[in-house]
Amino acid sequence: MHLPGVFELDIRPGDTIRPATVRIALQRYSMDDNKRVLITPECGSFDELEGQINALQDELDELQQRARRAFQVTV
Repeated sequence: MHLPGVFELDIRPGDTIRPATVRIALQRYSMDDNKRVLITPECGSFDELEGQINALQDELDELQQRARRAFQVTV
């Protein structure tokens, strides 16, 4: 199961002096014993992992569209 909303956009609108900036941030995460950031739950099969990857890609695609709109507003 994919946990919705792993990523978020930090949008800083531009003005006449400085351009807009956008960066991607993690809304939530967990760390393992080796201090690695984990963004998906543990997967027990390739199908489960593939579902997690596809859900993350969908979320990144949505962020890309939102960022595109944020930059177009300032042009």
